[in-house]
Amino acid sequence: MQKTLVTTLATLAGVALAVPAAAADQPSATPVKHPSWGAESSPLMRPGSAVRYWTTGKQAKAKAANLPQSVPGGRPASAPPRLPGPKAAQVRHSVPGAKRLTPSGDTNGYARVRRPYTGAALSRISGRLFFVNASGSGDSCSASVVRSEARLLIVTAAHCVYSVPEGATTGRWHSSFAFVPAYDGRATNVRQREPYGRWGGRRAWKPDGYTGLSGGDWNSIYDIALIEVGKHRDGTLQGAVGAFTPMRNQGGKYAIATTGYPGVLGRKPYDGRDQLWCLGKTQLIDSFETGGASGIETGSLVNARAAAAATGRMETRNCHLFQGHSGGPWIAKGTGDLVGVLSAGKEDGEADGNSVANALSPESYGAIVKRADPRGVYDALSVRLAGPAQPVRRGAAASVTATVTMRGLMAAAQVPVTLTVPAGGSFASVSGAACTRTGRQATCTVGAVHPGRPVRISARINVARDAGPSLPVTAHVTSSRLDPAQRDNTSVARIKTAR
Repeated sequence: MQKTLVTTLATLAGVALAVPAAAADQPSATPVKHPSWGAESSPLMRPGSAVRYWTTGKQAKAKAANLPQSVPGGRPASAPPRLPGPKAAQVRHSVPGAKRLTPSGDTNGYARVRRPYTGAALSRISGRLFFVNASGSGDSCSASVVRSEARLLIVTAAHCVYSVPEGATTGRWHSSFAFVPAYDGRATNVRQREPYGRWGGRRAWKPDGYTGLSGGDWNSIYDIALIEVGKHRDGTLQGAVGAFTPMRNQGGKYAIATTGYPGVLGRKPYDGRDQLWCLGKTQLIDSFETGGASGIETGSLVNARAAAAATGRMETRNCHLFQGHSGGPWIAKGTGDLVGVLSAGKEDGEADGNSVANALSPESYGAIVKRADPRGVYDALSVRLAGPAQPVRRGAAASVTATVTMRGLMAAAQVPVTLTVPAGGSFASVSGAACTRTGRQATCTVGAVHPGRPVRISARINVARDAGPSLPVTAHVTSSRLDPAQRDNTSVARIKTAR
């Protein structure tokens, strides 16, 4: 599966890619304190009812859900899409040619995914999500299958499961969710259009910090959601199409590929019938443009800026993604990990297009996955330190190895590991990760730790001539509150010394 995902990024458009892998200068993964760390769930739904409701005729009439604006003060999310015309054509070059990374990408950075969509893991695991919105109309977003213990979860944006209807003051859950992996709206028969069938939603979850209100929360750091679908007679959704491995991260610089179903009526290939993809480089959002945003006070912008940096909102200016692509996955090139979910962008026709995704942080994704998949173990990091079997002569050097392992369902980015020695020892060298050392302490950051793929950090320790008979070396790995048992996050190895 992993090799297939990596290969997919190079074969979606049938050409080779030449984009650098994820950069090493990611932000710190130190847990961030935040006032909200809970989740809310929708009422229980009947998966079979949603499957029956979303006939091919209703699918064809479904509109693309509005995408929140990535810049406050831009065109209102409720504004009608700009249809083709002389003026619109002049501003559609929203991603300059020099910034387009997608092979054969158009002016928005989009390219068609090669058919059939069943042929590559990235397009097979992605799909179109149909639902009846809180106002009673048929809408659609994009979504993807995410690795879980239940093997029935899809991830999308929170605004694809919950919103505030016009004229209301509180939000309401959408209903009748139906996920169609590898959906092909131009296929001539149902079997080709829905190659893996239609999967009805049973329950949805969102962070309780997401209210769906405009003027600040509509474009939210909590705009991420999970939906549990029902089983089919022959198995689970994950068993049918596979799943992306979620990566706990706080945003940063990645090379990503994203798939989705942008929908603008009457504008091919943006009519929701084609799966499109885009290749981009991301950066962490550390500021917000004020742009004369109505309803957002300066203090709120300051808080939003701090929260965005803390929880990891990512931006790309290589891909101008818009309505219908909401909730689409951002997949890291080189590893195939799910690092973000599309949350905000600009409408078709807007100049200087950009797109924003929410990272899978403990504060957002972590809050909902604990509720949606209570039997799943996710951020189970551990470390084991091994030292020399024989005593080391004082005045010489000893080697120790710290093995960092992930036993959970997630991968973790930018994992902090600390090595310390007491008086009588000092670090001569450390390798295997990005490390800094100051005498008796080495502070390291492991770029990524994946399930089943341990990472080893080796250290060479100088043993002083006046060292005691035993020199305890300590290794500690930092995980998030998703880790159910952190006793194995610290390990000690004793170096026996001899004259």
